[in-house]
Amino acid sequence: MQLAEKAQTDGNIFESMKYYLLSAEPEKALPIGIQYVKEQISSSDWTLDAVYPFLDLLSYIRTEKLLLHKCSEFRNELLILCGYIGALLAIRRQYTSIVPALYEYTSQLLKRRDVCVPLKIKQLSEELDAWRVCSQSLNKSSDELLQIPPSELQEQIYATMLSRIKEEHLQITIGTNYVSGSNLPGHSDVHISCLTGLRIQVLEQNWSTFCKNLQV
Repeated sequence: MQLAEKAQTDGNIFESMKYYLLSAEPEKALPIGIQYVKEQISSSDWTLDAVYPFLDLLSYIRTEKLLLHKCSEFRNELLILCGYIGALLAIRRQYTSIVPALYEYTSQLLKRRDVCVPLKIKQLSEELDAWRVCSQSLNKSSDELLQIPPSELQEQIYATMLSRIKEEHLQITIGTNYVSGSNLPGHSDVHISCLTGLRIQVLEQNWSTFCKNLQV
């Protein structure tokens, strides 16, 4: 706890949050991290890389701590900020199918929760519309272009979004995720047979297992 307080006094917010997360009161990292993120996105030149690591760190706080009554306000703000930043991260990584849902999720939370965050429902709606129109017009051929091109305002909003998102330095596989099996999360864990090196498959009753091509 002393290391966390010292790091906070020295202005090292990220290190302070990490020390709090390792303490007996990890929820103390909430106000520090959320305040930092709100200050960042209140500026005109903030970027996704400047705020995402802080929200990612806050995700390590256990749910039972977040559900404490004293954390209710910070929990609501965290949900909204994560929804918005998650939408921008999805755009960057080209998970286009979930972008509208994340924007809608964030907008609904803003409507229902009494919070103080530098985000407005109108802003989210304008960003989503600009992303839809501009990204579609860029990805279509000349024969498939939309009848109504993006407005000047939409192009400006989209350009601002791209300047915040930037490219990710980490090389990862992007695109749609496909999950085999229908009994998630029962089938979501993967175990490898030490005999064959093949995936062990779980039967529908969730307790019998077998490994393909295993002949004894």
